[in-house]
Amino acid sequence: MSIQLLDPTGRVEKGRSTPERRIGVLEGKRVGYIFNQHVSAIAFWKGLEQALEGKLSPLSLHRIYKANTWAPAPKADVEQLLEQTDFAVVGVGA
Repeated sequence: MSIQLLDPTGRVEKGRSTPERRIGVLEGKRVGYIFNQHVSAIAFWKGLEQALEGKLSPLSLHRIYKANTWAPAPKADVEQLLEQTDFAVVGVGA
């Protein structure tokens, strides 16, 4: 039996820096959702989406429902959501 030591240091990925955008009124905007589909929150999330859609009358919807509860949402999907929406609702460990 042997003990293997690993160097715990790593390189932190730097995200691109963009100026903050203020969206003002939320009604009639393009809405995005990112949800991990955890069984304990499915009913809540469905109700949240219905309430937001009824109140805000969004121009369009874009959803990312993760296939793997514990893994991050795919970067390409998140970038597409950012391009196609004015704001996003992210929940439950997404």
